[in-house]
Amino acid sequence: MSKGLVLITGITGFVGTEVALTFFRSGYRVRGTGRSAAQLERWIGAFPEHKDAFEFTIVPDMAADGAFDEAVKGVDYVAHTASPFHFHIEDNEKDMLIPALKGTTGILSSIEKAPTVKHLVVTSSFAAIGDIMAIAMGQVTEKVYTDDDWNPATWETAKASDNAAYVYCASKKIAEQAVWDYVEAKKPSYGVTTINPPMIYGPPSQPVTSIKGLNTSTTDIWNLISGELKEVPDTPIPTWSDVRDVALAHVRAVEVPAARNQRYLMIEGHFSFDQAAHVLHKNFPEISSRIPPSKNTPPGPHHKSNSSKVQRELGITFKTFEQTITDTAARLLELEKKVGTA
Repeated sequence: MSKGLVLITGITGFVGTEVALTFFRSGYRVRGTGRSAAQLERWIGAFPEHKDAFEFTIVPDMAADGAFDEAVKGVDYVAHTASPFHFHIEDNEKDMLIPALKGTTGILSSIEKAPTVKHLVVTSSFAAIGDIMAIAMGQVTEKVYTDDDWNPATWETAKASDNAAYVYCASKKIAEQAVWDYVEAKKPSYGVTTINPPMIYGPPSQPVTSIKGLNTSTTDIWNLISGELKEVPDTPIPTWSDVRDVALAHVRAVEVPAARNQRYLMIEGHFSFDQAAHVLHKNFPEISSRIPPSKNTPPGPHHKSNSSKVQRELGITFKTFEQTITDTAARLLELEKKVGTA
């Protein structure tokens, strides 16, 4: 017996794939969105064991009016993982702010027409919570971030900024704020939960045809084992989560009553890339010559965080940093053999 039908937007991505697989394994049927039938058929082709529990809806442009109207019909739950994540910005509003906002308000508008929906989970980000640019510049050292904090960026400051990373972080804050403004104004019958992780690491489960096509955070780990780096890079945002734990939080959010209308900061730990390199040297001695030298130096003075709420209320036991980095690298070495590095 299925536990219900879950719509997962952005299902073919790094996070979307792991969320989908975790829902499958937890006994749910899944409907995924993507830009084309061919893309979605290729995706499920990588997971034939779940084919009978899968269906899809094509959403060419998630910022279009009514983009998700068909996708939400008849579903019990929605996991909205889709959001632009890139720094190729020519027009701050057109390329980042508007798509992020409309992608979120669009799913809310579509759910209004879908009375079957019982719960919406939105993949937000620590970028919506922390003053990321100040953190990256070493200006935030004593602050303890919690689920109650918000990035101070605004639409106007983001519109005027010439820093793509700042604009991206602002877009996450603006999109998530729209969710909670909607909940306050409309008081929908369904529950809403947002999950707010920082950089997400962990083994990539999504189909990969090229190492160069990996998502940004996974590329960070690939760079440490590729042999191209002679020195460990700086760690501007020294916080991490594991994609498998983030995915589990999405499932628990629709199952645990306490998650209704809650926001969860999900920082599993603080780290430096030097510490990551140390883990890699320890666990992959056969490629040690490819990994930059490491002194296992922890990050310098930086902010603190408290993610006890997500552990307590959703029953998530965080993976260790060593497990996350080791599992990520092991998967990347498998992919290197399978698809090469071109």
